[in-house]
Amino acid sequence: MHIAHSGRRRTTQSFVAFVTPSAEIQSVAPGERLFAPLASARLRVLIPAAELARRVSVLLVPLARFLADPGLAELGGPLAIVMTKLSAGAVHAMQRELSAMLDSIADGRCPAPVFADLADDYAALAEPLRAPFLAAYQRRLAELCTLIVPCAALRDAVAPLARRGVVVVEDPYESLAARPVRTRPGEPLGLCWFGNLGPPNARGLRAALVALARDAGKGVCRLQLVAGEQSSQFGVEIAHAVAGANPNWSAEYAAWSPAAVETAIERSDFVLLPQDHATAWGRVKSHNRLVETIRGGRLAIASPIPSYLELADHAWVGEPLSEGLRWALEHPGEAAGRVARGQARVAERFAPEAIGEKWASALGV
Repeated sequence: MHIAHSGRRRTTQSFVAFVTPSAEIQSVAPGERLFAPLASARLRVLIPAAELARRVSVLLVPLARFLADPGLAELGGPLAIVMTKLSAGAVHAMQRELSAMLDSIADGRCPAPVFADLADDYAALAEPLRAPFLAAYQRRLAELCTLIVPCAALRDAVAPLARRGVVVVEDPYESLAARPVRTRPGEPLGLCWFGNLGPPNARGLRAALVALARDAGKGVCRLQLVAGEQSSQFGVEIAHAVAGANPNWSAEYAAWSPAAVETAIERSDFVLLPQDHATAWGRVKSHNRLVETIRGGRLAIASPIPSYLELADHAWVGEPLSEGLRWALEHPGEAAGRVARGQARVAERFAPEAIGEKWASALGV
């Protein structure tokens, strides 16, 4: 995990440690806005750490440092140790290091309570990614650590294995301010999709967007896809397939950045959030993309995964997406009301300050 920061390094007598793949120890200032390219790093480590730092000292500790000193004795006295969320690919690539980490916890060498932030159902991804260590890793985390997860659906999925309990702490929103609500479409109709894109979800996303384009009729539409640069092959291929499904549609891929997502939402009339809800790994995704869409002032047309259903009063959630798009085009006033009420709800539930309170409660600090 690459983190852009000021280079500060500090030890302290009592602190919360977030164990990450970072290269060096870093103290986090209260409210500090740090950056990492991975959404999970920002939403599950950096923003929570900056909010916790308003209450207690917080250190980002390299995994290598933890392996050398699981008690972190040279840094002072940890109040809580959090094993941060890793991508499935990183877990697969770091089997030796992560096995050593788990052994250190099992041996009782950590003097403080140990938590594991679990934002994906690794066990459900093990078979489609042909990575059996994912399931073994999740099972041992659940045996040795209190689990922290971003949504109730994931809590329910892992609860049978969670010997030390499981706590829901949602993803915070990232946007600094809510944008004005707009639900009356322009010419041409503007749509966008943004998110992580790779082997687990590329085929399903392609099918959903192609079906929508085929069902959309003769109206002119432009669609923008925003995903990480490493996903460009998938993004370009999906954009080509969507444009080929309807001669009145154009589609393009743009490399992810915070500014690119903000621009895509601002330029769009509605945001598409298709999500596989037939698979165990797809059903347990968090609220974060729907929350950012609401913050961006746009109606989301989203698949019925549990997290999205929790916010269904503030979006269109269901199937097929073509029905949602027709509803949005026919009911712009009602759509605007849903988004406006959603912005108020999101500001209460998903604000960084509110999420920081939940992290503090979960960690007992």
